[in-house]
Amino acid sequence: MEDASSDKFVQNDPKIYVPSSTEEARRLINQSVMRRFALREKARLDGHMRFLQANNTDHPFERSHYSDVRAFFDEASKDYDSDLENPYWAFAHEILKFILEKFVAEHFHTVQDIRLFDAGAGTGNWSKFVLGLNEHISGTLFDMNSSMLGVAYSKVAQLHGNLIKIIEGNLEVLSDLPPHRSNLILCMHNVIGLGRNTDLILQNLCSYLEDDGLAFIMATNKYHAFNFAHQFRGEVEALRVVSDGTVKFKSDMPEMFCYTPEEFKETLIRVGFIEVTVLGFPVTVYPSPQDTKLLRKDTFDQRLKDLSARSALLDLEKRICLYPELAYRAGSSLIAICKKSGMT
Repeated sequence: MEDASSDKFVQNDPKIYVPSSTEEARRLINQSVMRRFALREKARLDGHMRFLQANNTDHPFERSHYSDVRAFFDEASKDYDSDLENPYWAFAHEILKFILEKFVAEHFHTVQDIRLFDAGAGTGNWSKFVLGLNEHISGTLFDMNSSMLGVAYSKVAQLHGNLIKIIEGNLEVLSDLPPHRSNLILCMHNVIGLGRNTDLILQNLCSYLEDDGLAFIMATNKYHAFNFAHQFRGEVEALRVVSDGTVKFKSDMPEMFCYTPEEFKETLIRVGFIEVTVLGFPVTVYPSPQDTKLLRKDTFDQRLKDLSARSALLDLEKRICLYPELAYRAGSSLIAICKKSGMT
């Protein structure tokens, strides 16, 4: 095996490997093969990030303000739900639904009063999905963007109107949160990444979760951010990832904070969560810049076009997305399943 610390190895193109077929991807199911493969690929990415950081002088990166985040989402809210028609994002969302349904069912199987708090609810897609999992769930949709909340309310009110509250506020301000704590928290997709004080938001979410509760908290995967920036955005943007801990997937969007799975877990434990499992998805499909465009209805990945191949790939993803050691490969996001105290 090639030495992961050698200059030749470190300077190799650090692309995340993408299986070309479902059969090739199935090899990852073998845990001994998976661990050897994961250790080698992750070491290459780590080495390349260290090499880039060590061989570049400090580069100042400006930070966006909440006014920039609001402006971005005021515009994005018009087409935000179009990702449901995008083949890559639709596939990623099916994996995410599987993760949510599995852990909600396991954790709350004997609970009759589930109070959902959707922190950064956006247009309400994930509140709507989780509310449909159990007849005993009520919910609060919380966001700082009134345009998004307007879309969300119209989406959930017809089916769950009497069980839903809509609150506009800032997750950094604990007093903005409702007075009664929740036992189920969602903090999905880019909420943490686009927060300006992520540690404070995470501390507030931990405080707001009841001791026997469950929180799903998502973050941008630093390995994906580096891999994507290095391939498609240039060395300066790749340097932003390794030196500033942020990523700009597009020039016209605010930068997002990103984490390795280990950094994310350490941060969540530091703010007060006791039990944290970090998963990533998808791990067998990787997006091109074209695949991530919200309005795109096509994909370069032929496996997502063929119904049989897509179905087989989804079944495979539902198995290997549960391996924390593969979380670094996530082409979409990391998701942490967090508890403050044990509950069986």
